[in-house]
Amino acid sequence: MAHAKGLLKGNKFNGRHSTVIPSAIPAVEAAKACVHVTKIALGIITPTKVSEERLKFTKASGALKMQVRGTHAVQIFWLYTNRPDEVIDELMAKWDER
Repeated sequence: MAHAKGLLKGNKFNGRHSTVIPSAIPAVEAAKACVHVTKIALGIITPTKVSEERLKFTKASGALKMQVRGTHAVQIFWLYTNRPDEVIDELMAKWDER
C-alpha cells in the first residue's frame, strides 16, 4: 500500500508507521488541510472482504476517530480537534467530491 508523495509530511502527523490505504488518501488530505485539525494519528489497518468505500466518524474527548473503509481494508485515524462538527462537515464534503 502506498500514499501520495508528501502526504504524511508536516507537523500534524503522529505515529511510527507511514502507510495509508489508497481509499483514505482523500480523507487524509482533507484532514491535513483542515484548520480545525491539530494532529493526525495513523491507526491500524485491517484487511477486509471486498466492499464499498465509506467514511465514519466517532466523537471522543478532544478528538475524532475516523474510520475509512476501502475496497480491501479498513484504517482508523485519530484527528485531534476541539471543533469536531466542523471537521466532520468539511471532511464529508471533500469525501463526497472525490
